[in-house]
Amino acid sequence: MTLVLSEKCNFSCPYCPQRKGKNTLTIEDIAAFLDFLQPRLARTVRLGFYGGEPLLSLPLVEKTVAYAEKKYKTTFRFALTTNGSLLQKEHILFFREQRFTLGLSYDGMAQKDRDAGSVGAVESALENLLRLYPAGYMVNSVFTPRTVPLLAASIGALLKRGHQRLRFALDTCVPWRRADLAALKDQLDRVAALCLEPRRKTRGNPLENFASKEKKGVFACFAGRDRLALLPDRTVWGCDRFHTLFGRDPANPDYARYCFGTIEEFMSKSAKALAAEAANYAELRQDYFFSEKKELCSLCDDLENCSVCPAQAALATRTLAVIPSWTCRIRRITRAAATRFT
Repeated sequence: MTLVLSEKCNFSCPYCPQRKGKNTLTIEDIAAFLDFLQPRLARTVRLGFYGGEPLLSLPLVEKTVAYAEKKYKTTFRFALTTNGSLLQKEHILFFREQRFTLGLSYDGMAQKDRDAGSVGAVESALENLLRLYPAGYMVNSVFTPRTVPLLAASIGALLKRGHQRLRFALDTCVPWRRADLAALKDQLDRVAALCLEPRRKTRGNPLENFASKEKKGVFACFAGRDRLALLPDRTVWGCDRFHTLFGRDPANPDYARYCFGTIEEFMSKSAKALAAEAANYAELRQDYFFSEKKELCSLCDDLENCSVCPAQAALATRTLAVIPSWTCRIRRITRAAATRFT
């Protein structure tokens, strides 16, 4: 389950598709949501806190953790994603005590292009995490076509400082041209070489993108069935990305198709009605997708090795499950680099 606590953020990242606003959840909203779902929860549930910037709503995080642990027998595995600029030592100690999995968004040498004034604060937070909670966090770095030449150096610097769980993400909402893709291939070749030494020493893999995936199969979106998200405007979705895509346009037919309604509407619907809406998400399978050039994914030789978020792809193409051509090329380049590494 995802709780998007607020639309407020102290950053204005150029690649972020979320819009800022004033909407904020309350503990009453979250308690009602959890109480309704409690009979339907698995024994272990991952509960993620997102934003905006969730540390702007830290008291709400603390209240939610206390409420969930006091009232339910369900085992919650808490997670939180932050830009790190507000992360202090006392916060880290709280997250360590509650066994949170933390995701810290830091773009390495491209951070100054994202928010120049944040570099010192985020690097200080990284040092504190490394010292106080080394097993509890992962660093995620986002690169655009303009900043991708900084990818290898950024990963190398993080490895040199001792950070052991890393991930890079690429902004696929904008076009990647041939020169950008060539630069990406070169950078990933360098990253694969950088990651070999840590693997030899620890037999581990510091880069999540290069994790070995032995199982093959056709990707299906789990939103709306195994996942739910509560948004700051008090609406319920199968995944927060669908709100990013459709949430500002209630007149869009896909809004009604993928939104379960407000908390009250969600709780008042029959099991049959909820199942019918969840079935819309079940149709989002990789073999049903196609490229912007109308090439069917089901005909691709690499179908069983591929998984593309349909909502993420639609941020570029504006049509759900239509994948931009550069996303396919990026995934092939990334998989080739991962194969060389493994």
